[in-house]
Amino acid sequence: MSTKPPSNNGENKRQVPTVALPKEPKEKKGILRSLSFQFSNLGKKKDNHYDMTPEEMNVEEMGPILGVQCYGNLMKKYKKRNRPAKWSKRFFILKECFLIYYSTSFKKKFQKTKKIGLHPKGIIPLIGCSIVCGGDVGKKHCLLIAHPQFPSAIIVAAQDFKTQEEWLKALRNATKISFKNTLVGETMIRELESRGVMLCEEKKTYEEKLEQEAKARKEEHDRAAELAKMKTELENEREKLIRTTKKLKDDLQNVKNELKVMNETKITLEQEKISLNSKNEHLQANMESLNIEKEKTEEQLHNILREREQFLLENQNLSTTTCQLKNRLAEIETKTNCIQVEKEKIEMLLHLNENKTMDLEKERQYYTNQTKELLQSLKNINEQKELTESELREQVIARIGAEKQLQAAEKALEHLEMALKMTGAQMTELQEHIMPDVHKLREYFEQCAHEAQLEANRTGIMRQAIYARK
Repeated sequence: MSTKPPSNNGENKRQVPTVALPKEPKEKKGILRSLSFQFSNLGKKKDNHYDMTPEEMNVEEMGPILGVQCYGNLMKKYKKRNRPAKWSKRFFILKECFLIYYSTSFKKKFQKTKKIGLHPKGIIPLIGCSIVCGGDVGKKHCLLIAHPQFPSAIIVAAQDFKTQEEWLKALRNATKISFKNTLVGETMIRELESRGVMLCEEKKTYEEKLEQEAKARKEEHDRAAELAKMKTELENEREKLIRTTKKLKDDLQNVKNELKVMNETKITLEQEKISLNSKNEHLQANMESLNIEKEKTEEQLHNILREREQFLLENQNLSTTTCQLKNRLAEIETKTNCIQVEKEKIEMLLHLNENKTMDLEKERQYYTNQTKELLQSLKNINEQKELTESELREQVIARIGAEKQLQAAEKALEHLEMALKMTGAQMTELQEHIMPDVHKLREYFEQCAHEAQLEANRTGIMRQAIYARK
């Protein structure tokens, strides 16, 4: 197995999967104990019907390689001691040669993750089982799973015939998975375990190398930290010297600037003094003009006060009119509320009328349907009546024809008897042979006449029944 050397960066560590070493076999309990007989060599008979090598089987039957063959909800029948049998809904998964079932709440989780849970309600091994479809009390589409080593047959039921056929086909295919085919999974597990051991050893070597590299990197990091510390100290001293030098230069420049500013301020102050004198003269002239404007402003103020008094009077008048309008608005609102209440009452009455209209419409529809049914029944009765009358006519015509034939036969028999009686002694021997046949023929025709009479009576009874029904 070729392996890549570990990278120098300690941050990108390779995660090696760990596989637990196989433990000593323990006593099987619970579900595993129920599966143990499928893989025990004791009491097993070789049967070429399903014991085939993986090369002879189809790709769909390679159980350990593929995942789930079929899944869905089925009803499972179970029975406790001294209690009637019950049906419970379970979520079934057909995995290779095992039928695993869970509670129905597991279905959403399985459809989302497509993974089998480790804690099922039960597991049914299917190798060597016989699968039969049939029915049970209250359930039509049932499947019966039987095996000589099962204490009793397991019965599950599908919702419809299509689901029953799908499960029957999948279960019968699952029963054909051979013991050799199931050993493929065990060999794969052993290979994975051996590969896990090798990966554990590689992991240990990688961890040792990583520890050595980590120690070397730690030493380098410590040395780099010391160098960085010394560098920072030297940098701090250098910055202090630069700051002091810069401060001295700034102080010198500030002194020069202050002297320059003082000279400039002296010149500006002289100029300002001249300008202030000129401004003072100008302000005195402005003061006189402002006094004149003040007098004019006082006169305007008196005029504004008079106008304000007039405005207050008008405002009082407007307030009275506003109160009157508010009272009028309140009256309008009360009237509007009354109208709204009356509107609601009218709407309630309209709603009640609509409900009554709907009820009457339903009653009308019901009576219409009843009328249609009665008309249909009358139509059927008329059709039956016509059929019965046609049959009666045919029977009467047939009876009249039979009576005519019977009368003709009776006349022929009478003529024959008279002819036989009128013959001489020479015909005695012939009479002995013919007379019994004639008597038999007469009895037969009498019986036919009696049956025709009974049939006529029956026809009359049917006719009376039809008239009574009308």
